[in-house]
Amino acid sequence: MDDPTFWKAVLLVAAPSCFYLGFRHWRLARLIEDTPMSRIRSAAQGYVELSGAAGPVEAKPAVAPLSQLPCVWWLFLIEERCGTGRDRRWETINRGVSTAPFRLADETGDCLVDPAGADVRPGSVNVWSGPDPWPRGPAPAGRQLLNWGDYRYTEHRIPIGARVSVIGDFRTLGGVGASDVTGEVAALLADWKKDQPALLKRFDANGDGVLSQDEWERARTAARALIEQRALVAATPTANTVVRPRDGRPYLVAASDLKKVAWRSRLTAGLLLAGFVVAVGVLAALFLEPG
Repeated sequence: MDDPTFWKAVLLVAAPSCFYLGFRHWRLARLIEDTPMSRIRSAAQGYVELSGAAGPVEAKPAVAPLSQLPCVWWLFLIEERCGTGRDRRWETINRGVSTAPFRLADETGDCLVDPAGADVRPGSVNVWSGPDPWPRGPAPAGRQLLNWGDYRYTEHRIPIGARVSVIGDFRTLGGVGASDVTGEVAALLADWKKDQPALLKRFDANGDGVLSQDEWERARTAARALIEQRALVAATPTANTVVRPRDGRPYLVAASDLKKVAWRSRLTAGLLLAGFVVAVGVLAALFLEPG
């Protein structure tokens, strides 16, 4: 580890990574601070910040898959303990995330929130372990400190009634036309492409590691069915919906005060940019050091 070449390579990767991530966190903090809070009834079409109580769209609420607790949004991860000794590690064997819209209500009205493509910061998490690939029985409250068994379960949730803040595109939808469906399908497929292993696992029927034309058409059909299902929900009498911005601006759903999110983002940005400065300084010293 005393080889200067090794540290030069590490710092050449670390410096731009710190700068990029620091800029992203700084940009998110500025965006939160510069976007005024709107009331749902008087919110203008476009990029807005809203806050209210989260609730289900239908009378029967969704339940989180692992804990079976009612909620409006969930994400779960199941990992298996693999290897022995120093090579012991956790490997992901199953994961899933909710994509169903939920209702957001303040004192002036309500709207739907489509979590697809959002940076979701949930307010509840359970982490526990067990001997089976799928947990048996209810999840323990909070975090379980002792890990027993070869499987670890992690579940994030937004509980019903939680105070949720959202920054995204506010649109009034009265149904979705063909051109809108096409654009939404393309955006959803682009999201799926970012996770190639999951995409292949779902649609690569022959297991050759490449999606054929027929397999890709199956993926496109599945994406279109999902978009049309969301369109049916969006076409309810409450047609105001918050969705991911098409211009690439951040889409944030947080079960916490956005001021705290902005403060954490600024702190993280400061630490990362400080790391960038240090990395550049050390890198310069290494390159200027006599052979």
